[in-house]
Amino acid sequence: MTKLTKVIEFGFYLFLFLLPWQTRLIWQDAFLNNYVWEYGRFSLYGSELILWLILLLSAVWLWQTHRLAKLDFRQFYRRLQNPLILSYWLIIIFILLVGLSVVWSLNARLAYYSWIRLLEGGALFSLVLIFGFKLKKIALVWVLSATIQSLLAIGQFFSQYAFANKWLGLAEHFSTLAGSIILQTTTERWLRAYGGLPHPNILAGFLVIALLLLFYLAFEARTRAQRIFVLANLVVILPALFFTFSRSAWIAFIVSLVLLAFWLYRRRQYLWLETFFKIFILVVLLVSILTFNLLEPVKTRIAGDQDLEVASIELRFAFNEQAWQIIQARPWQGTGIGNYTLGVFQIVNAGWPGYYYQPVHNIYLLIWAELGLFAIFFWLAALAILIYLSARRVASLVGVTVFLSLFSILIISLMDHYFWTMYFGSLIFWLVLALNFKVLADSQKPPIN
Repeated sequence: MTKLTKVIEFGFYLFLFLLPWQTRLIWQDAFLNNYVWEYGRFSLYGSELILWLILLLSAVWLWQTHRLAKLDFRQFYRRLQNPLILSYWLIIIFILLVGLSVVWSLNARLAYYSWIRLLEGGALFSLVLIFGFKLKKIALVWVLSATIQSLLAIGQFFSQYAFANKWLGLAEHFSTLAGSIILQTTTERWLRAYGGLPHPNILAGFLVIALLLLFYLAFEARTRAQRIFVLANLVVILPALFFTFSRSAWIAFIVSLVLLAFWLYRRRQYLWLETFFKIFILVVLLVSILTFNLLEPVKTRIAGDQDLEVASIELRFAFNEQAWQIIQARPWQGTGIGNYTLGVFQIVNAGWPGYYYQPVHNIYLLIWAELGLFAIFFWLAALAILIYLSARRVASLVGVTVFLSLFSILIISLMDHYFWTMYFGSLIFWLVLALNFKVLADSQKPPIN
């Protein structure tokens, strides 16, 4: 390994570790109906600078190693007959269509900025495909980063206060502060855990993947120290996920565990299955203890029968209706990437308070509304091919881990939007997507004799 590749690898792991911290420079603020318009802001994140540096060094490495080989049309056509490569090029076409949407977007400057963000995700995707980053190292860095976020989240929940720090990208939150994400029972208001992220649901999605990676590390553990590491991180990350009170993340985690157990059983991996059930028993025990002590908030969150919960559910249905109105108004071209909330303002209703203009909590509807029918077709086709190939071909522990991570993201995306709209969520999605492509590509390589 050359010195340059070592620097790139170190930079990548540093970027991954720091990614949850939302330190940013807002270089252009935005307002809608006299309220701060988060989805119209232009920001530069601290971790973004690290990503740009890694990408620049990677470009130098590609040039030095002559990896940018030319491909004639016949070779290109022949490779397209491979479903995985076809899926890859469908994603490339999707990204190009998104760039084209800038032309007819409602606000071209906002769309261009959002497209640049998408290109960052695509560049990260390519970086992971090109370089041989090991899942074990990624898992270790991800879990350590998640544990730090979890410790912060647990402290926030028990103190019912999230302190502000501009250098760490932290905003102040407490249960009686307007705009803070809370859970209200018949008698109490509970602040949900944020960690260092802008919303509890975003933290929850990050922690679900961390827990899946922790299962992978548990199966790979060979020494007592490694098993203690898994246990120590589990008893921190799991309560933090619980304290987010994110229903979508809870559902994704439960479904992923069921699928993981089924895969282990079908593959007759009985040693791993034994490890799985030991961890699962601990998970059930921890969740039972937490539920017993927080029974009223848990019942409220699951039943959704209190005023705030009912209002939240009704609001999500209203967001779905708004999305369909935009799709009906602009079915082919959409509003342009990043322009959805502006589309709600211009097409649906311009008289609401500014905080009411939010993306629909369903990525699939959101992409259709922003980019139109052709773009969502290419996007869904690429994902469908990838999922089909993964379900048929994944035979390794690495493969099932990254597949379940992607599957969790796709489940959460039925109920939330941050894997498309938020800088952090978008890069997490592209990273996990790339890991799935990498595993499938490696499985197609002929064995070395």
